[in-house]
Amino acid sequence: MKEYFKNIGEAAVSLIKGFTVTFKVMFTKPITVQYPDEKIDISPRFRGMIKLLKDENGNEICDGCGICSVMCPVKVISIETYKDEAGKRKTKSYNINFGRCMFCGLCVENCPKKCLVHTTEYEDAFFTKEELTFTKDRILKQ
Repeated sequence: MKEYFKNIGEAAVSLIKGFTVTFKVMFTKPITVQYPDEKIDISPRFRGMIKLLKDENGNEICDGCGICSVMCPVKVISIETYKDEAGKRKTKSYNINFGRCMFCGLCVENCPKKCLVHTTEYEDAFFTKEELTFTKDRILKQ
């Protein structure tokens, strides 16, 4: 009989502890974000899609050195270059396969011209694998 009342007492204490937690949370402000209407604040360290920058005249900054391609551990960046009339190296094509990219940021950190940056885009949705391969024009447009 003594064991029976002991179990009832333990159950009552456990129930009170559970309700204490419930009542504390019930009266706090919710942290849920109503997604389509509200957007979350992006951290400055967020690594979104990669973008190629242009200078103030609208010209491409990237000279096709290929360091980003070499530094990429997954090898998702492919670059083809050519030399213009002045003998300077320019990019003919610049492709990134975001389907395999792990957004590590090594390409952005090691770019000597600082022409690669991570954007704050996190809402991109794609329906085919082909859409995940970005060409130079698409990367510059972002």
